[in-house]
Order: sequence, then structure tokens, then C-alpha cells
Amino acid sequence: MSGVISLTILLVIYAASEYVARRTNGIIDTVLTISVLGLIGFWSGILPKNLFANSGVEEFGMAIVGLMLTSLGTTINLSELKRQWKVVVIAIMGAIGSCLLIVLVAVLVQRKDFGIVGAPIFAGGNAATLVLLNAMRAKNMELLSTYALAVLTFQNIVGIPIATYALRREARHLLATGSLKATTNEQTITPRRRPLQLSTMFDTPIINLAKLGLVASLSFGISLLIHGVVNYLVLCFVLGIIFNQLGFLADHMMGKTASSGMITFLVTIVIVASLADITPQTVLSVLLPLLGCLVVGTVGVLLTALLSARFFNVSREMAVALGMTCTFGFPTTMILSQEIAASAGQTTEEQVALENYFLPKMITAGLVTVTLVSVFFAGFAIHYL
Repeated sequence: MSGVISLTILLVIYAASEYVARRTNGIIDTVLTISVLGLIGFWSGILPKNLFANSGVEEFGMAIVGLMLTSLGTTINLSELKRQWKVVVIAIMGAIGSCLLIVLVAVLVQRKDFGIVGAPIFAGGNAATLVLLNAMRAKNMELLSTYALAVLTFQNIVGIPIATYALRREARHLLATGSLKATTNEQTITPRRRPLQLSTMFDTPIINLAKLGLVASLSFGISLLIHGVVNYLVLCFVLGIIFNQLGFLADHMMGKTASSGMITFLVTIVIVASLADITPQTVLSVLLPLLGCLVVGTVGVLLTALLSARFFNVSREMAVALGMTCTFGFPTTMILSQEIAASAGQTTEEQVALENYFLPKMITAGLVTVTLVSVFFAGFAIHYL
């Protein structure tokens, strides 16, 4: 099969999966649909086993992962994190609680590697998966790679219904007690020039891509100098934050490259590239650890949410919703906030007030868990595989 046909097949599968994700508001996400379609295709023989290799995107996708994680660092708004510090702490506590319980149970049942891989992914998703897959494939850990993809694929099916239920209860309570006020979240921010900020002449898609490449390359060089003590991809994320604060990288840099869609496609292909080698027997062998990870991780978030709710004087429902954002992240955090506000509010004023109450908290919590927490957990975990 020619390269262009292989690439087209992957693009069509990705497009169909993205459509399903949009139609279901993220409940059935892109990776889940790609995995199902891919496994059906490979197991039935419709898709050739060398589909990913023939397309030529797998190796380029691995190279682009560094740019993706560097751009992820530019999404961190330190000022907003400081303002929403309670939300940040509750979300981090939820992620830590799930990770600790997953690893503890895995060690007790003598499945330590499954716990080490599953915990960061349950607590963060894509970013953690990219870091861990990079390490596992270098060590030819095919079974654990399949398990990692399975946790990533099914975690939001558990997290979204729980967060939705918690938000609906919180919305009803806020409206019933009249403790909600129609406020806005707009802030007046005075722009300031940063030390490494370049003129607008350098704000073009290709130059922005080059900037991301330079920072990712610097991260790779530093990782070599310190002999891999800190994973290269973790350094990409950290330096993305630093160079964003210095002004060399703009906020939400990926959106300024005019290629975010293609880069997201390539990175997703990297995550699901092991589908061609997965057999029904492999799926069955990771099914029990997958169910254990999802159940134990959820229990860890719920227990931690109960503690943090009491300690920070917030409702248990809100603490649960914030903790569960680790299983789905943005844009689902935004979609859920908007849909709950629209359905629970009886008037326009109530809907606006609910959205303004939920939206900044949920987005901040999701951002913290799927970026800061997951990347650092994954970078720490790979040393124990």
C-alpha cells in the first residue's frame, strides 16, 4: 500500500473519531473511537499491519511530541493558578490520592509495573501517556504500552459521569440556597513587555514553530547533559513554561503555528501506533488491571475529595468534580460547565452566574492535572519501570 493511501486512511479514521467526540461532547473521545475502529480493522484484516509504518507519520510524530509538550507549557497561566489556589490544591490532592492508591494496590497484588504506568495516566491523560510511551517503547514493553493506551482510552468514561453528577448537585444547591451571584470573570490585565519578547515581525506560523523547535532542542540537550535524570519530554514542558514567562514563547503557542490540527493528529498517531500489534489475547490480559486501575483511581479521588472539602471548606460535590477533571481535562471541563449551567439555570441570569462559577474552577483544575501533575508524575514514574 502506498504512503499516501495509508496516510489518507489514518486521516479518515481520525476525522471520523473527532466527529464522534464532538457529537457526544467528549464523552466518547477521539482516542477511544480510533482504538475501536483500528482494532476492528486490524483484527478483521481490512487494515494492513504496516499501516502506520507505510504512512510515514509515526517517526515524525515522535519528533513532534517535544514541540507539543513545549507548547503545553505555554498554556499555564501562573497568575490564574495563584488566584485559584484552593482549586489548584484540591485538584492536585485528588490526583495524588488516586496515584498513591493505584500504586499501593498494585504493589499489594504484585502488579507494580501496572500501577506505575496506570497511576500517572489516570491522573492526567495524554501528556503522561506520551512521556511513558516514549520510555516503554524504548524498553520494548509492549504489554504495558497496550495497558497504557487502555487506561487513556477508558478513563473519561468513568470520570465524566461522576463529575457531571457532582456538578448538577452543586448547581441545585447553589440555586436553592441563593448563594450564587451573577458575576463576571473578566479581568483587566495591563500588558507588560517580557525580557525575551520579540517584535511582531517574528510572529509568523513558521517562526513560531521554529521557536518551539529551539526550546524542545534545548530540552533535549539538557537531558543529555544530565544523563536523562529528568526525562527530555518533562524538560520540554518545564522550559515551555519558563520561556513563556520570559516572553520568547507566546501564550497558547500551538494556536499561533497554523498547524495545531496536524500536530494533534501526529501526536495522537504516536499514542495509538501500537494498535497494529495488539491481539485479542493482549486485550484480555490487560482487562483486569484496567478495571482495577479505574475503580481504585476513582476511589482515591473520592476519598481525597472528602478530605479536601472539609479542610478547605468547600462542598463535597465541588471537590469531587475538581478531582475528577484529571480523567478528562480541557475542553470537556469547559463543555460540562456550560451544559450544567444551561440545564440547571431557570433564567439567563442564573445560567450566567452558574457558568461564571463553574468555568474558571473546572478549567483551572483540568489544566493543573493534565499538565503539571501528570507530566511530573510520569517523569518520576519512568525511573521505576
